[in-house]
Amino acid sequence: MTPQTDTRIRELVEAQLTRYPCTYAFPAVRAFLMGERVAPAAIEPSSLFPLFWEEPLPFQNAGDSQAFQQAFSLLWQRLGEHTRKKSPFRLVRQDIPTTGAALEAYLNVRGSEVSSLHAGFLQGRDASALDDASTALLAPLSACSFVIQRLWGEVYVAGEDDLLDKDTVQQIRRFESTANRDVASFVWKAERQRTMAAQRS
Repeated sequence: MTPQTDTRIRELVEAQLTRYPCTYAFPAVRAFLMGERVAPAAIEPSSLFPLFWEEPLPFQNAGDSQAFQQAFSLLWQRLGEHTRKKSPFRLVRQDIPTTGAALEAYLNVRGSEVSSLHAGFLQGRDASALDDASTALLAPLSACSFVIQRLWGEVYVAGEDDLLDKDTVQQIRRFESTANRDVASFVWKAERQRTMAAQRS
């Protein structure tokens, strides 16, 4: 079978999200599954895929079900590749916003990704139930969330032409670089911790 590109995998998953609408967009779905992929407790991936819908998916036939499972399985496999340093996990590509409206859209995506990565890793548990090592892993994600919240203050203070000032744009550039570095480090360290724990058990 010919390996699928990231773009093609996204197209396949988004086709399912369009056919079976839910409240989660692709960036959040991808980030949540990445969090689950490196979470302390291993889980059967096929049981995760329907979690984004409140009701059972209305497959009309076996072909519909197969197409759904195939799309999400391809994404799950690709996320597994991103647990290695040579293929680091990155947030979905976005242009650096230069207007208040573009910043709002940008922060909606980044906020959903960081919170979903965090939620996937927690696997429904309260953060207070984590051990010290796992809690430490989440610190960079909390820092990303803090910056996102701070940047929301810039959305509605753009000039009359809606343009962000140069300092704000530069701040967003720095955040983009830092956030991608931090999520890649989180994924790699979480996977290493999970693997070591499995070897000890």
